[in-house]
Amino acid sequence: MKKKILFALLFLFVAININAQKTDLIVGKWIFKEAFNKDIDEEGLAFMKAEVIDKWKFVFNSNGKFETYMMGEEATGKWKLNSDSSSIILLGIEGGPTEMKILKLSENELALKLGLGEFLLKRMKG
Repeated sequence: MKKKILFALLFLFVAININAQKTDLIVGKWIFKEAFNKDIDEEGLAFMKAEVIDKWKFVFNSNGKFETYMMGEEATGKWKLNSDSSSIILLGIEGGPTEMKILKLSENELALKLGLGEFLLKRMKG
């Protein structure tokens, strides 16, 4: 019985630690740098270059709040990781909670799937 309790506590500790590490990696300023979608038409590509790439920014704060800037508009709200840390959930954006699947996460790169789009964000300095 003691082994089962010890194993359960160890599992809980590891799960909490992994979640905290992902949260720490996400905190910071990010800017959209590339769209991975290969099937985008010319009009969509022109819009991406004009309004999204190098312009859409996210700031994820350690207190669970975020700011985003796109097309001259600012939005704020709260963010959190889902239960298995595979998605970022944004609360406070018009239309209800928005879930962005994490495709890749490293010190300087964050790849997200948002709806049908897949995007690469790079960490901003400063």
